[in-house]
Amino acid sequence: MSQAIPVERKNRIASIDTLRGMALLGILLLNIIAFSGPLASYYDPSAAGSIEGINLAIAIFVDVSSEGAFRAIFSMLFGAGVLIFFAKPEADSGVVRSLYYRRTWLLIGFGLFNAYLLLWVGDILYAYGVTGLLLYFFKDLTAKKLALCSLCLFLFLGVIHTSSYLFTRSLYNAFNDVSALPIEIEKSNDQEQILRDWESYMEQQLALPDQIQMETELRRRGYIDNFKFTAQINIFFQTVNFLFNAFWDAAAMMLMGMAFMKWRIFDASRDLGFYIKFMIYGFGVGLSVNCWEVITYVRGGFEPFWVATLRPTYDLGRLGMAIGYIGAIMTACKLEILPRLLHSFACVGQMALTNYLAQSVICNIIFLGFGFGMFGKLERAEIYLIVFAIWVFQIIFSVFWLKRFLYGPAEWLWRSLTYKKAQPLKLQSY
Repeated sequence: MSQAIPVERKNRIASIDTLRGMALLGILLLNIIAFSGPLASYYDPSAAGSIEGINLAIAIFVDVSSEGAFRAIFSMLFGAGVLIFFAKPEADSGVVRSLYYRRTWLLIGFGLFNAYLLLWVGDILYAYGVTGLLLYFFKDLTAKKLALCSLCLFLFLGVIHTSSYLFTRSLYNAFNDVSALPIEIEKSNDQEQILRDWESYMEQQLALPDQIQMETELRRRGYIDNFKFTAQINIFFQTVNFLFNAFWDAAAMMLMGMAFMKWRIFDASRDLGFYIKFMIYGFGVGLSVNCWEVITYVRGGFEPFWVATLRPTYDLGRLGMAIGYIGAIMTACKLEILPRLLHSFACVGQMALTNYLAQSVICNIIFLGFGFGMFGKLERAEIYLIVFAIWVFQIIFSVFWLKRFLYGPAEWLWRSLTYKKAQPLKLQSY
């Protein structure tokens, strides 16, 4: 058996790189909210103050079109990537398995670096790496069995979301009932406990006014203060939140991505009618569910029990949107619509790890106190001008870099550490 070697550029699947690039750019539509303002505003656009007009319209559009969808695609492609990595029939299976686990542990390291040193509380690399350690045991299942495992996890996620929704709604309604009592009426011990329980819940969400003010002031300080603040949040996200939410979320999408890969959905090899139906049905379900959810949320005055991740139908809506986007990109690839734009997305996708980490660096410089200190100073509409600028920069940089080099800087380091040998970086001209 020959030794396993990295996938060469000529053997890459262009449609997957294109889809990954689009998803990587799309993720920033949501991440920019937490980069630029209090964490509470990620879930509740009114948390840092009233929101109306163009700012409200943009918040609604992003929630409907993007909430969870691009992250879902990113997770699916990670699952597909596991199968691609193991598709080395000429190599010794034990060697490939060893390389896979080394590669995955390195990804966990990149996640820890992004979360703690690059100060990003929304890092997904750590969750992908830890979840990826278990994917090896599913790689040989048929597409149908993978899809069934994924659907079972989605049902479990639905139970989690519904339980959280019912608990939060009950707590919130009880709080409102007690708060509506006249001031002169003395509250019972049980009623006082209800008020304390609600305050404790809001404190856990970092959503109390004093917390939002403190977070805003702290984020405009230096690196050390920001490190201490984000470290506390990351520890929680990578333990409790990971066990009760992120793991199941990532695993469900990764298994679905593995099934899609085995069904040859991601390589644009299915007939055009399939992808058009994929797009229509996906967007049909996703837009219907998401519009209903968001209209309910806005009309209810942003009630806390209806934030995105507490909605019982959350995964149905974002999975529908993800499928719609997959169908749209595969259709564009088959028809070669806007080929230069598709190529640009593919370049971004080839450098997904570099670009993902770069988004943390760029946003730190723009928003945190050791940079330009713009944290909490921009309205919702204004932060998307920054998103657009970052998109343009990353597209131009990715195309420019890959004209000269085989891999992005982070991808080169990841591969070199995986294979314990410095990989060629410079693109040879012939």
